Amino acid sequence: MLGDRALPAAGFAGYMLQRDGLLPWRTVLGNVVLAAQVRGSDRARAQQDALALLDAFGLADFAHAHPQTLSGGMRQRVALARTVMVSRELLLLDEPLSALDALTRWQLQRWLGATIARLGATTIMVTHDIREALLLSDRIVVMSARPARVLAVYDVPAARPRRPGQLHTAAMQGLEHRLLNHLAPDMDADMDADIGNDTAAPA
Repeated sequence: MLGDRALPAAGFAGYMLQRDGLLPWRTVLGNVVLAAQVRGSDRARAQQDALALLDAFGLADFAHAHPQTLSGGMRQRVALARTVMVSRELLLLDEPLSALDALTRWQLQRWLGATIARLGATTIMVTHDIREALLLSDRIVVMSARPARVLAVYDVPAARPRRPGQLHTAAMQGLEHRLLNHLAPDMDADMDADIGNDTAAPA
């Protein structure tokens, strides 16, 4: 269900993997329209929709470029555009920024948050980065290791879009600490033991 509507069995959600998975022999435009072509959609309409999406994503000037000429961040934006072409209502993102370097990832986090807000899409994103979850999520579901089960669910106490500085508020730092305790419950004890060992007087 999405809201009060039953969803089709398959093909309704846009799904984005960790790696961009762009086809190197296709242009940016060709990659974005791929799903529409597989579905048998009208080619001219699909290209028109894709070009409008590329413009909104800041990629209009690269529509006829090939993926190998793009930066990592631009490739991820192309991959997200391709995902949105499948569905503007439900997006499933599997660690979409994990393959990027730290600076590009930080830039794409802000861009992704603003883009999802503009699209108004229901988005489920898997991430192992707690601060990324705090920046981008309305609600965080903490999962255990396999077999996966829900450990906790938290609403994030700040409106979106968020800036990195908001992570330093007492409420956000408190939530970050609770999340860490779920994922690494022995971390504090281990740190205390390490500190004790480091400061112990020599025999």
